[in-house]
Amino acid sequence: MEHKTLNNGIKMPMVGLGVYNISESKTQRVVEEAIEVGYRSIDTAAYYDNERGVGDAVRACGVPREDLFITTKICDSCYTHDQTLRTVSRSMRELGLDYVDLMLLHWPVGNPTVMWQTLEELYKKGVFRAIGVSNFYPNSFPLIAERTEVMPVVNQCETHVLYQQRKMLEYLKPFNVALEAWSPLAEGRNGIVKNKTLVAIGEKYGKTAAQIALKFLVQNGVVIIPKTTHIERMQENIDLFDFTLSDDDMETIRLLDTGHNVTGWPSDALSYKV
Repeated sequence: MEHKTLNNGIKMPMVGLGVYNISESKTQRVVEEAIEVGYRSIDTAAYYDNERGVGDAVRACGVPREDLFITTKICDSCYTHDQTLRTVSRSMRELGLDYVDLMLLHWPVGNPTVMWQTLEELYKKGVFRAIGVSNFYPNSFPLIAERTEVMPVVNQCETHVLYQQRKMLEYLKPFNVALEAWSPLAEGRNGIVKNKTLVAIGEKYGKTAAQIALKFLVQNGVVIIPKTTHIERMQENIDLFDFTLSDDDMETIRLLDTGHNVTGWPSDALSYKV
């Protein structure tokens, strides 16, 4: 497994398991299977209603806690320090962990500045090893970056070969903030896993179209958290580190970029200033 060194010096696995839309009753089993096949990074959120299952899997899996990288996110529209503390406390209780490796603001709601200042305070106390944001675009990212003592380590956004976030990658460079991709396979939409270009490139390397799509992101330095409940797919999605895409293949894949997201979540409708 390759790792990304974040701007505070900690290392994050380049591939993790996302658990969005996995029921609480299945989450522990899915996460334990992922850890068994080699995953060490798990991404959950209060919004997913399955933090407890992630925490149960962490305790049951037999892998030392310090070898795992657990991410969660707070989603409530908090306007005060106390409100933010309460929503963080709820996530920590659900997880049942002494600390979280990465805590994110899930989206720019409430008062992001106050919420971020609260996360900074808890980060300095060791409750989190790192803090970051999710779904923050240039209309909202400055609310954090321009008023912070602790710079976010990541910005987690929809990113895949059909929506490659080139503007976001350039936007984040001056801040030394990593891009992390949610839905790195575009939720399977728009025929991405049967895309003729990806299939043809995959045949050259003995890989599937999905693996080529994921490798493209990783090779661009983007952290990925593909979601699956099937152990065979887990194995496929993590088996990315025994080959390197050629420059020509990378350029061919860049041509698949539509510049538009596919999930309908807010994106870069507002212009960048780069």
